[in-house]
Amino acid sequence: MITHTAKPIVAWSYNRATCKDIHQIGIVMAGGEKEFKKRPNYIFYCEPLSPLTSSYEAMDKLLYCAENNIPLIFTPCCIGGGTAPATFAGILVNAIAESLHGFVVSQLKNKGTPFIMGGVVSIMDMRHMTFSYGAPELSLLSAALTDIAKYLGLPVWSTAGCTDAKTLEPQAAVEATLSIQSAFMSGANLVHDVGYVESAMTGSLFQLVMADEIIGMCRRICQGIDVNKNSIALDTIINVGPGGNFLSEDHTLTNFRKEHWQPGLMDRFNYEAWVSHGKKTMSDRIKQRTREILDTHRGPQVSEALQKKVNSILEDAEKREREKDPLNSK
Repeated sequence: MITHTAKPIVAWSYNRATCKDIHQIGIVMAGGEKEFKKRPNYIFYCEPLSPLTSSYEAMDKLLYCAENNIPLIFTPCCIGGGTAPATFAGILVNAIAESLHGFVVSQLKNKGTPFIMGGVVSIMDMRHMTFSYGAPELSLLSAALTDIAKYLGLPVWSTAGCTDAKTLEPQAAVEATLSIQSAFMSGANLVHDVGYVESAMTGSLFQLVMADEIIGMCRRICQGIDVNKNSIALDTIINVGPGGNFLSEDHTLTNFRKEHWQPGLMDRFNYEAWVSHGKKTMSDRIKQRTREILDTHRGPQVSEALQKKVNSILEDAEKREREKDPLNSK
């Protein structure tokens, strides 16, 4: 991932040794430990085990990150009615306690460790015994947790763009839209799970590309409306007068691009134009766009020397793991 994108990554591993491997790769790609500390290229993800416990491995990784000042997410996954109370307030109490115990440990180890609190908070569907990633409760609870994090003065890790649906279909779009809009309006700092389907058991590139369009729409809504002399456009309104139109006005040409959101996937053709363009549905356009990205995307240019260093770390890690477990030697 880190050799194919310039964006910061949320990374996870099983134990301290693999946590360290990721750290070494991050340092290599940043250009050294000093540069990494100045501008980290990944955030490490840890989580406790609801309710109110934490595994040795989770704490061990948290302590490694604190020792090395690696930005850290520590977020529980509270399931209302399963691993947390069924009531919303009870779920939030559970989530706050579990996240903050990671915060306290990290700061005791190294005061100032960059820390993001969180909570993947939703309900258990009592009919099917699944953790619902598309429930409206996920949006409500995530927004509430964001408010609490703001009160505490901590950045928050939230959830959106996900669904319980198994394929790209209307349910997936409805659930992703509701959670994305809620995350925007709540002001969460880092929003994850965009593109997750099947109650987070699977990731879908099609869901991810659809969610990107939804994110664009929600971002425009949450930008709000600028009210100033230019945007009020009183002179232009007077100039056009009753019964006129604004299509040929300089004010329109100057402002429409920055004011109007331009869709990449949504259909705004009239019927005849839609037919002449092949009658493509939203699903058709999403699949076409996904394939275009896969065919044309080019990541950052990674030098051969850097790639060799990364490969060396990976080879050492694989050798170590094989020696620990000969059954996995293949």
